[in-house]
Amino acid sequence: MSTSIATLFIPALLCDERLYSDVIAKLGDQIDARVMMSPKPLLADSVADILARAPATFALVGTSYGGNLAMEIALAAPERVTALWLMGCDPAAPQAGGPDLASGLEATPDAVYGMLAGLVVHKEATGSAVTFLEMARAVGGAAGAAQARALAVRAELTARLKELKMPVLALWGAEDVLVPAAIGRKLADALPNAKFHQLAGCGHLPTLEKPAESAALFANFLRNAH
Repeated sequence: MSTSIATLFIPALLCDERLYSDVIAKLGDQIDARVMMSPKPLLADSVADILARAPATFALVGTSYGGNLAMEIALAAPERVTALWLMGCDPAAPQAGGPDLASGLEATPDAVYGMLAGLVVHKEATGSAVTFLEMARAVGGAAGAAQARALAVRAELTARLKELKMPVLALWGAEDVLVPAAIGRKLADALPNAKFHQLAGCGHLPTLEKPAESAALFANFLRNAH
């Protein structure tokens, strides 16, 4: 790969650049990495904000909330997104009656951070759980609540997935209890040009829990996509 590929990384709910730092380091000069955050209570507002700051064309990476935002960006500007890497995101509309995560993050953020730390990574990934807690405290309850509100009112995207014709890597942890790997496989099957990979012994945040494997898969994907 002779030139670095502009690559935007969008973190998961309550996560910052540390979610991707090991992967970015391993990819080195293969990519020109930028981590972008835009915690707004509507995904459409975050889409507009990120597209205004993004390069003309770019590969796009998103995990969980960041994956939903990445799908919305790719749908809004498909001509600008050269490749898409999705993890732990569900294109379906939110189910009614779920927990009010946004209110919890505003009222008792530390309790929500602790609850999520026990869910977002594989039970044996204790170091990753600690990193998640550190990121959550840095991002803060107000920004996390905005992200949670955006997810809670997100649009149903399943019927529009066929519009995403760019190469897509769908990477899932086999032990993801928040968005099971079966959803990732179904997502990949609905996309015109997607490959699905599953990581054993991994939860909801592959780049944090399995950075070496994640980076290798993405590097190979980029070589074939560009």
